[in-house]
Amino acid sequence: MPTGLKSTSSPIQISSFIETPAPAGADLFLSKQIDLQLNPLDNEVFVVTGLKIDFANASQVPAVDAEGIFEIGQKCSISKTELTSYRGIDSNTVVGASEIATFVQVNGSVAAPPILVRQYSSLETNSMDAPPATQDYLDIIATNDYHLNLLVTSGYGLGTDIRANVRLYGYRATASSAVYAALVQSEMLSS
Repeated sequence: MPTGLKSTSSPIQISSFIETPAPAGADLFLSKQIDLQLNPLDNEVFVVTGLKIDFANASQVPAVDAEGIFEIGQKCSISKTELTSYRGIDSNTVVGASEIATFVQVNGSVAAPPILVRQYSSLETNSMDAPPATQDYLDIIATNDYHLNLLVTSGYGLGTDIRANVRLYGYRATASSAVYAALVQSEMLSS
C-alpha cells in the first residue's frame, strides 16, 4: 500500500471502450471521459494496479486508390486529464498506452486493375498489460475521471468501425489531506 493511502474497496475492474468510424482522408483523434464516481469530500482516489487495451478489428483492408506500401494503425492511451492531441507514455498524465500498426503492399490501382493487397504484418506494442508482481501500483488517479484517447490513421476503408476495448484494474482508497492535495495538484499541472 502506498504511503498516505488507506484502501476502501476490494480490487475492482472498470471496463470501457472508445469507438469511431474510419476517418476519411486524414488522421482522427478523439477522447472519451469515463467517470470514476470518486468522493472528493473524503479525499478518495483510484489506485491503478493494471490495465489492458485490446483493439477490435485491428488489421483491416486499407482504402485502395494507389500502388505502394502503406502503414495504417491505431493508438490508444488512458490519461488522467483530457488531452487535445494524442500523447503516449511520454506524458506524465498518461497511465498507459497501446499501439497497433499494419503494413500492407498494394499492387495495381483503380485505374490499372487488378488490385492485389498483401498484408505483411501487424505489430502491436503495449506499455504494460500487467504490472510486475513486485510493483504496488501503476498510477494514482485523484480527480473524478479518466480519459480514453484514440488516434486512427487515415487509410482504413470507409465504413470500417475502429474500436479499442479497455479494462482498468485497481481499488479505491482515501488519502491524507496533504497527499490528496499533492496528487490533485500534480494531475492539474501535468495536463
